Amino acid sequence: MKGENQVIRVLVSKIGLDGHNRGAYVVAHGLKQAGMEVIYTGIRQTPASVAKAAVQEDVDVIGVSSMVGAHLSIMTKLNQELAKLDASNIPIIIGGIIPDSDYDKLKELGVKLIFRPGSNMDKIINQVKALVEDKEWVPEIKGTLTGDDIDDISLMGSKCDKCSNVFFPSRRRCPICLDEKSITDIRLSDRGTLSTFAICQTAPLGYEIPHVQGYVELNDNGPPVFSLLIRDDEDPPLAVGCSMQLEIIERGTDNDDKKIMGYRFKPLTHT
Repeated sequence: MKGENQVIRVLVSKIGLDGHNRGAYVVAHGLKQAGMEVIYTGIRQTPASVAKAAVQEDVDVIGVSSMVGAHLSIMTKLNQELAKLDASNIPIIIGGIIPDSDYDKLKELGVKLIFRPGSNMDKIINQVKALVEDKEWVPEIKGTLTGDDIDDISLMGSKCDKCSNVFFPSRRRCPICLDEKSITDIRLSDRGTLSTFAICQTAPLGYEIPHVQGYVELNDNGPPVFSLLIRDDEDPPLAVGCSMQLEIIERGTDNDDKKIMGYRFKPLTHT
């Protein structure tokens, strides 16, 4: 994992007889413009040559471009070659023509990120950085929180630039217009208005009984967020229409000893 101010090294590769290299060039150039060091292998590489180059160049990420439908075979063979070199820890990302039905299969093969043609370059850059940079925390619920460190955590949503809708949690494609090229991850407001709530007398294992849950309409034209709510004796009482503020809480640690962070909302206290 990279520490602060260290340059991220990315290997961009074309494996097999696929000669469609324009997308690989665009991504390599974009990553380079973002300050990363990019090694481009050229076309018609083998899984063995790419794995060997990744180890020799000491890269942080392997990027594979696949436009001819051979991505599952390529990933299987590349993983085998990386294992031979004791380099299975190098994260792999893939871009190209990837059908939805193959996403889960690629994830099972260890692919960390998948990008289709026309993916937003800023999104690619940000996700590669997040993949490489060592964070001390993980979200309790995937796609709900973002931030470089624990003191910088906020809600994460997605905005579709095509239809202008904003969603929470983040989405891979817009559920309204089904466009996946125009949707980007954004930070959401940490303030909102309580639109409805309920006091529940049953709860999943690990949650207090009774507990309160409800919907908060976020400020700045944000989406409604379903959340557990905090009721402290010192806080104003909960009421529909009251102002709410985000609270980030620690929910334990994962197998890598990273802090698991969750979110709640509580009544806004005016001082």
